[in-house]
Amino acid sequence: MVSAAQYLQRIGVDAGEQRADLARLRDLQLAHLLTVPFENLDVFHRRGVTTDVEWSLPKIVERRRGGWCFELNGAFGWLLREVGFDVHYVSCQVWGADGWGPALDHCALVVHLDGDRWFVDVGFGDCCMVPVRMEYGEHDAVPRRVRFEIDGDSFRMSELALDGTWGESLQGTFQPRNMDDFTPRSEFLKTEPGLAWTQRQFATLATAPDGSRITLRNGVLRVREGCGEFVDTPVDDSQFDALLSEHFQL
Repeated sequence: MVSAAQYLQRIGVDAGEQRADLARLRDLQLAHLLTVPFENLDVFHRRGVTTDVEWSLPKIVERRRGGWCFELNGAFGWLLREVGFDVHYVSCQVWGADGWGPALDHCALVVHLDGDRWFVDVGFGDCCMVPVRMEYGEHDAVPRRVRFEIDGDSFRMSELALDGTWGESLQGTFQPRNMDDFTPRSEFLKTEPGLAWTQRQFATLATAPDGSRITLRNGVLRVREGCGEFVDTPVDDSQFDALLSEHFQL
């Protein structure tokens, strides 16, 4: 079994520190996002991914891979618990072209710290790079400002676009979940014909704390400096593996 010390070494964080405070949480989240890509390569190639952290931990730490939300947040939630944080897996619905998706469509993390709840997510691609306090209203975040609406046990998160408009992002509940709860949805997403997860391979990684990011999809390499616009460069599919190696070490 992978140890917390091995995981911390994987993301370049000093394993000697024993703090479980907000500064440490921020450092861990940022280090993870700058080191471990969000990618669907095993899903695309039908390699049988699971929601079990005993699958995710060796993949991320020993094989130095990335993954999707069930793997990344599953493993990162385990790490946070190992180093002293009070963290829950929570179910989220994702806003898409057809409105809100189903429950358990996305696994996110809620960290309870000094009486506050903090939204933490290392498995949603171009999302918050820092912990965000989950209280009603607008909050500074990287790469964009976010807004939370809280209604009892439920929450909704919106993000501020560059054009100044707010767009729906995620909604969910604070009910603690086990990773097994996400298994049926994971199985559906990796096997249902016609879904983007299995039709197009991709990888994305934050490249600096200021919000810079690089994303590779079939046919395009996208690069963003800071929190500005992405600049797209067309690439041939024959270049995909070389670009994966160059930019993501995959």
